[in-house]
Amino acid sequence: MEWLSKTRTDITDFLMDHPRTRQWLRWIGIFFVEVLSAFIFAYELRALITPTTGCVEGWKALGDTSITDADIASPVHLISGGASGIGQTIDAFINIFTNTANYETIIISVSYFAVNIPIMILSWFKISKQFTVFTLINVGLVSLFNYVIRDQWIYQVINLYNDYLARTIFAGLLTGISSGLAMMVGTSSGGIDVITIYLSEKKSTSVGKYSLTMNTTIVIFYVLFSVMGIKINPSWNTQSISSIVTMALYTIIYFFISSKVVDLLNTKNRKQEIQIFTNDEQLPLIMVHSFPHTCTIVESKGAFTGKKNMIVYMVISRSEKKKAIKMINSVDPKSFVTVTDIEQVYGRFYIKPFE
Repeated sequence: MEWLSKTRTDITDFLMDHPRTRQWLRWIGIFFVEVLSAFIFAYELRALITPTTGCVEGWKALGDTSITDADIASPVHLISGGASGIGQTIDAFINIFTNTANYETIIISVSYFAVNIPIMILSWFKISKQFTVFTLINVGLVSLFNYVIRDQWIYQVINLYNDYLARTIFAGLLTGISSGLAMMVGTSSGGIDVITIYLSEKKSTSVGKYSLTMNTTIVIFYVLFSVMGIKINPSWNTQSISSIVTMALYTIIYFFISSKVVDLLNTKNRKQEIQIFTNDEQLPLIMVHSFPHTCTIVESKGAFTGKKNMIVYMVISRSEKKKAIKMINSVDPKSFVTVTDIEQVYGRFYIKPFE
């Protein structure tokens, strides 16, 4: 394996000497992650959250006898939350007055992109320009994939339409993975994710709970408009009120699962305290210049050696731990380091925003 280590070192040295090439390769990598993230979300949006009339007809034609004519006329949906959830809510509102069964996909796609425009403006000025550009790519791809994915790509591959629990769990996992992938490369999947990232940066806490709160509000309005549609125009709003309420309850489970997956994958906003026992006076200065955080130095003395040394206290994000340990070992191989998970940070903690 010596050749592999040498090859890795040669590639690293080459990229260090060619920063523009390194940057372009990083951008290409982020782009491919954005494509994967967008496709995962768009596919599960069509297959699990908002299956169309065409999908339901396809499942019935393939032998699913549990599907009724009422399901075909007005498929039962989860509520995705975020910008796509707002698109669903807009569709539910329009569906009060006119049948949108044949236009649901285009309504959600256009609404999803439109809702994200003012959010992208916030992101451009309050988070970072690179973050905004790649997030906009993700948003555009979701809108595109949601429109171009054919019904047969769904009903010939997966059918969880009437298995509400499996449908909810699987949708929550895929949504969390989609958002988490984008966040892992320093971007987001748009919508409420951008708002929650902005708030979590300000408050230095987890992203998931903000998303859960805002998404619950979307569910309430979606249920309200859906019930109004049943009361005003029941001829095409063929769902029962009980099925809408049932799916709303399952949707809360979906939000909970997706938010937990996001928090699991998004280590940037999970904090750790690092304690460095060292006698190298340059190490604290190097750490401060290498990370967007300050540190505290406490003078100490070794119990066994009796020699003076110091303890350096620093709070970092979990995603920075690997880099910090590597840097400490390279500066002072004899140092002793402990790392502790911390629940919350109050005060001036700063994470460089997704540049």
